[in-house]
Amino acid sequence: MIDTPAARRVARLAAMTVGTTIGLSSIAWFVIYGGSWRGLGIAAVAALVYLIPAVGLQAATERSLRGWLGRARFPMDWIVFVGVKLATAVAAAGLGSLLMLRFRLVNDWDELRVANRMVVVAMVLLTCAIRLYSTTRSRLEERNRALEDKVEAESRELQLHQQDFERAREIQQALMPRQLPKISGCELAAGCQPARIVGGDYFDAMRLPDGGLAIAIGDVSGKGMAAALLMSNLQAIVRAFAPGGLAPHELCGKANQLIAGNVASGKYITFFYGVIDVARMRLDYCSAGHSPPILRHSDGRLEWLSEGGPVLGVFPGAAYITASTDLQSGDCLVLYTDGITEAMSPTDEEFGEQRLIDLLSEPADGAEQNRQRIMAAVTRFSDGVFHDDATLLILSVA
Repeated sequence: MIDTPAARRVARLAAMTVGTTIGLSSIAWFVIYGGSWRGLGIAAVAALVYLIPAVGLQAATERSLRGWLGRARFPMDWIVFVGVKLATAVAAAGLGSLLMLRFRLVNDWDELRVANRMVVVAMVLLTCAIRLYSTTRSRLEERNRALEDKVEAESRELQLHQQDFERAREIQQALMPRQLPKISGCELAAGCQPARIVGGDYFDAMRLPDGGLAIAIGDVSGKGMAAALLMSNLQAIVRAFAPGGLAPHELCGKANQLIAGNVASGKYITFFYGVIDVARMRLDYCSAGHSPPILRHSDGRLEWLSEGGPVLGVFPGAAYITASTDLQSGDCLVLYTDGITEAMSPTDEEFGEQRLIDLLSEPADGAEQNRQRIMAAVTRFSDGVFHDDATLLILSVA
């Protein structure tokens, strides 16, 4: 004996059909003919008599009918179905009438006219209702299965994307310096808070062959994977040309030429590159459209390092210049991306440059403490929601 959920559903449906048919037929017979409890009993017997040929004919025609319906389309499938069920109902009513006469439940055919009409109408309506329910349920189950398959496929695809982004994040973190160089008389601290899993901000610091220190920070337009790929190109260019001793304006010119030939339309990079002569404590720099770093001198005087040229990637033949400034004991140089100053509060207020300056005015024990204090203030101000990558590189002169 087959015991499956499908078999149990079929058995329940058959039992409901038989029970409903007997019950409704008995009540109808009782109301029309009997008018007594004895008449109700006779009606139940009569309903059973009609049900035997009805079930037999339904079973005999079901398989062939399914084959026809499988090849027909709407509305022809319903026309065929109703026609077959009507013919089956008429035949069942006829056989039921013969049985009723054979068992002497009635005396002549005239007494069965109303009953036969009721049997025919009830069989057609009941079978149509069952088919409508069955087809509707099948379509819903099919749609549910399709939806489940789609959700499962999208979930797998999302998981793959998340794995790709995680690998991209690991690769991007590897491009950033894990340890900042230690230079006598200087302390460096840096960090980046991407707005997404991967970002378009870049910072770097490296010791040069002549003993100097190169520092760089960049911000690629846009966010996400596209910005991260362009950022990796900038990092490769800086690492390739910086050890060769190029002046800041020469390195910016090289980077602009290479990036302009490969960058997509509408994309650009703001960039700042500086070289510190540690022996003379002198900074040569070039700013390619980047937010001007702030140099806070020990006497409280502020200097914005804005000289250089346009952003990278827009004007292939752009000219850049190198500017210089002296560093003294107690000075603090802050390089940042606009994700710091343009961080938004829940009330849509920008963090702004003045708040950054106020934080620099407070006493701090070195570059790392300054960096932590600034990032903590920006995080509190934005309620931890960063709409753009936020990067800081701080140099303190001992």
